Amino acid sequence: MQRRSHPIAAVGDYESVLPFQAIGLKQYAIDDPNDEEGLRRIMLDMINEKFAICLMTEDLYQRYEQLIGELTHDEALSVIPIPTLKHSTGYGTLQIRNWVERAVGIDIFANK
Repeated sequence: MQRRSHPIAAVGDYESVLPFQAIGLKQYAIDDPNDEEGLRRIMLDMINEKFAICLMTEDLYQRYEQLIGELTHDEALSVIPIPTLKHSTGYGTLQIRNWVERAVGIDIFANK
């Protein structure tokens, strides 16, 4: 039986993606958060290599959400925003909450 692998990657500033090396994820460090073409190349590389999940720091995800949507619209790659090592804006949590609400029809995270 052939084993199929759908790798996971982490994209963001060097300090935030380095810890993911310990659990075997491929890291893509972005030195310049304004380098849209660099991020585009990384995203296309992940799509071509059949990555399943991309954990991306919230700052990059929020800045390039439209580009990410365009590149992954018809692809199997899921991009999930995560906090940076230094701080969280809460954007990643909000995105996941919205996705779950759209999928199940209610906000299961709502405080009652």
